[in-house]
Amino acid sequence: MKQKMEIGLIGLGRMGANMVGRMLAGKKVEVVVWNRSKEPVQKAVKMGARAAGSVNDLVAGLKQERRIVWLMLPAGKVTENFFWQTLALLKEGDIIIDGANSHFGDTLRRHREAEAKGVGMLDVGVSGGIIAAPKGYPMMIGGKEEIYNFCRPVFESVGREEGFDRVGGPGAGHYVKMVHNAIEYGMMQAIAEGFDLLAKGRFEELDLNRIAHIWNHGTIISSFLMEMAGKALEKSSSLDRLRPYVEDTGEGRWAALEAIEQAIPFVANSYAVNARFMSRDENSMAFRMLAAMRHEFGEHPLKEQEI
Repeated sequence: MKQKMEIGLIGLGRMGANMVGRMLAGKKVEVVVWNRSKEPVQKAVKMGARAAGSVNDLVAGLKQERRIVWLMLPAGKVTENFFWQTLALLKEGDIIIDGANSHFGDTLRRHREAEAKGVGMLDVGVSGGIIAAPKGYPMMIGGKEEIYNFCRPVFESVGREEGFDRVGGPGAGHYVKMVHNAIEYGMMQAIAEGFDLLAKGRFEELDLNRIAHIWNHGTIISSFLMEMAGKALEKSSSLDRLRPYVEDTGEGRWAALEAIEQAIPFVANSYAVNARFMSRDENSMAFRMLAAMRHEFGEHPLKEQEI
């Protein structure tokens, strides 16, 4: 009987907890978890995970000869701190996976730092938001092919069928995810502006929720994002309780800057980034729709109007 893969996962936030659930449900991967707050750990244990009291305990508790630790943490300082803490505990041949939306420049540096110690690394751009858990997570993976092949059973346990693969060498996973998110900005902007025109245009009292439903059943613009727009409109046809404040998490900015550095036209997606900046000083249906879509697929916080 083939031995199960084993992985340690640090970070049980909105996506990390659901990913652990998928790994355990497939019954082909054993998971050891650590999280700063205890409640998500307790839930993971009920699903079959093993709990660790600290990052040190997590790494020490991995029995597999070639240990794998997946960081599923916010990009930036948090990931940087835990990367160094984890790397110090790993031995030659072990593997560290960064599942954050890290800047590809930071990722390339971390690959070099891991390689200097003989530790393998993969960078994984994870998509699908909080609602991907039932069908699996799309993933764009960067790193050496041998390391990817070794870890593939883990990706198969959590990934969406036909929706994940190694896209290139070190840093490529986060680079591709950066561009993916910039395109997401552009698509969301187009949908939001369309509904703004419907809401303010010459035909009064259009049923926007019904229109979203129609558009999402076989039309050229049917999509996951249109589905999220429809879900938001089901809750409020005018979205008037929402402030039109649309946050950005960085990837759209990075992609726009990269396009400038490479002298590559990136007009629609660059505009979408700037539109998010504009949203913080304006009030329109378009920006309320953008905020609502982000909340529907990722549970990103909403700012409500004072009524």
